[in-house]
Amino acid sequence: MARKEDLTDNNTWINSLKLPILEQVSLAERTTWKIGGAARWLLQPQSVEQLRLLLQRWPDRLPRLLLGGGSNLLIDDNGFAGVVLDLTKHLNRVELQAGHPDDEVVHVRADAGVDTRTLAHFARRHGLRGAEFLGGIPGTIGGALRMNAGAYGSDMQAILVACDLLDGAGQLHRLPVGHLQMGYRQCGVASDSIFLSALLALRRDDPQAIRERMRTLNQKRRTSQPLRYPSAGSTFKNPCAGPKAWQWIEMVGMRGAREGGAQVSEQHCNFLLNLGGARAAEVRTLIEQIRSRVWQAGSVELALEVKIVGDEGLLSD
Repeated sequence: MARKEDLTDNNTWINSLKLPILEQVSLAERTTWKIGGAARWLLQPQSVEQLRLLLQRWPDRLPRLLLGGGSNLLIDDNGFAGVVLDLTKHLNRVELQAGHPDDEVVHVRADAGVDTRTLAHFARRHGLRGAEFLGGIPGTIGGALRMNAGAYGSDMQAILVACDLLDGAGQLHRLPVGHLQMGYRQCGVASDSIFLSALLALRRDDPQAIRERMRTLNQKRRTSQPLRYPSAGSTFKNPCAGPKAWQWIEMVGMRGAREGGAQVSEQHCNFLLNLGGARAAEVRTLIEQIRSRVWQAGSVELALEVKIVGDEGLLSD
């Protein structure tokens, strides 16, 4: 269990970096599910160098959790007993990279803390296509890299050139996309690594045409996804073959199932909704019921697309 001394022991670790320490910070307010307890501590590194020093000096027994847009996290009702790292306040720049004005392909660099929808609209304003699919995906670029976020036939792997990251020991690496072992809603980077930025390759196009494509995609989302209540988007990954996750959930009779304030959406049953005051335990009960029924019905093990956070860190599927 983390202790106060773990943060300020001998006044040589956090205090030497002059980094403000926020305590008992609500995580429900920082996730799209609007569920979960408080973080014991929250830090907002002001630069890559500060984050690097943090990781190099990190006490082994002190749990840490990287939090971006909170779009794929289910936080424990008791909160998180360690330190949450939030990159969105300071590491949130997006900029065009130098190139020839007539180049068809334009490189854009986005920090890990940049909101995915902010990037999509930045690209639109500059007449760059390829990032439209991010316009309706909540979260940050760091999380999008970690999950290889995608929708409507595209994903991060399709537009990524390379990324910068810190490994768990605080060492800086620049990796081309081919080294990330990206696949469907996953990448092969070690779980304790932290993405810092992404270098993206986008193509020139008419801004109005890009706007129309984004409007079309957003309309599809509004008609197919339950956006009225808080959720984390798709809860389960689609199996490699056969019916999709939502089809399995429907087949086993879980569409509309409810546990307290949590409900399997009737509109899109791969979405688990917070109807108001839902607890993480209630969502987890629905998750376990779905997985159990699907396994019994077809020997199919539904893998989670969301991450479940216990009081001391990420839990396995």
